[in-house]
Amino acid sequence: MALPTKLSLWVLLSLLVAILRSVPCGAQGARVEDLRVSFASFGVIYYPHFIAKELGFYRDEGFNVDWIAMPGGLATKALVSGDIHFSTSSGSSLNASLRDIKLKVVYVNLDRPLYRLLTWRDDIRKVTDLRGKGIGVASRGDTMEGSANLLLRKYGMDPVRDVIWVALGTNGRVTSLVAKAVDSAVLGFADSRTLQTRGYPVHEVANIGKEIKMLYTGLATSEELLVKRPDVVRRFIRATVKGREFLKRFKSQSLALGKKYDRAPDDVRSADYDATMEMMTADGTEDVETQKSDIDIGRRALGVQKEIPTEQVFDFHLTREVYKELRDAGWDRVLKASK
Repeated sequence: MALPTKLSLWVLLSLLVAILRSVPCGAQGARVEDLRVSFASFGVIYYPHFIAKELGFYRDEGFNVDWIAMPGGLATKALVSGDIHFSTSSGSSLNASLRDIKLKVVYVNLDRPLYRLLTWRDDIRKVTDLRGKGIGVASRGDTMEGSANLLLRKYGMDPVRDVIWVALGTNGRVTSLVAKAVDSAVLGFADSRTLQTRGYPVHEVANIGKEIKMLYTGLATSEELLVKRPDVVRRFIRATVKGREFLKRFKSQSLALGKKYDRAPDDVRSADYDATMEMMTADGTEDVETQKSDIDIGRRALGVQKEIPTEQVFDFHLTREVYKELRDAGWDRVLKASK
């Protein structure tokens, strides 16, 4: 009896192995896809992504996200070359779209910039005092420069002839301003508040967000990915939106989660949160008039003469679908398990 039993066991094992080999990989375990995504700083504007990572929203969508810190101009080049899948520096990507590069802005987090224009010079007290002076930005063509361009034009200045643009990198703006190596600099909320509340000899020339409305942060991706893999774009947006809505509803929990990434003092992060809430779009999209204004800003900065339709630059259909889906499901139900 022993030999037949062993043979039967061997046959059963062989059949089991054959069955397992015939089962599709997806049925054995969810396939995780690697994504590379850029971000320009660690402020609250990027918390939706950090929260989505910490609460497993990206993992739930089948993604392992590699976050890469880089300024907007460099991020756009990486997006064009295919080195990253998404850029959160959507303003820089917009400028590339105006040069017929196949990128699309698919989601907008804020439609007013949180930037402040700071200086150490006593002779610079208003925007027009910047004539002939240097303005530090992270990289040429990024959202910082774009917002400052619009600010200068509002006050009758020519951004090309009247000021000197200085590209200083993500971290170089603060150190250069404190060292008085640049006349002025465009800073994010956390950096500007830290300098102003910690006794550094700088003062604010303009609160840019209160002066202008424009595309600030969101998501841009390649047209190729949007067309060939809309499922990837949809799932990434869905996870991000969950992180965004969690941020809007749960301040203390969000600040606790963000502290892992954002090293700003707690009082600065709390103030950054409040300022971000004031500038956040309702549903991750931008109205048509602001889209047209964004395009006009970019055209002037780049010297583009031809008219550019909004659909060449923006495509919000997946963001709208995601918001409808999650609203219909109910935010309490969608976010309850993560609170």
